[in-house]
Amino acid sequence: MLNKEKVIFEDESYDVEIESRDTEFIAAAFNSLGAIEMLDTGLMNEDQKEVITTIQFQAIAIISESINNIYNEVFDTTTDSSNDLVL
Repeated sequence: MLNKEKVIFEDESYDVEIESRDTEFIAAAFNSLGAIEMLDTGLMNEDQKEVITTIQFQAIAIISESINNIYNEVFDTTTDSSNDLVL
């Protein structure tokens, strides 16, 4: 079930209805990073190290894409604006 969330930025507030499951994706990706954080890669073989590296890259990609989606939902980025965020 998707709930309406209130997002507060400094002195302004926006009522935002999140239409996607991006917050769940971010939580899952963050949890995957936490699950592998304490693993000692010095005790692993090369295949196991590659799995850890793959999980890290995938989690970061999911977080990045999901945050971008949320940003685009909160701020209508389809209109011309002089306050465009340049990355």
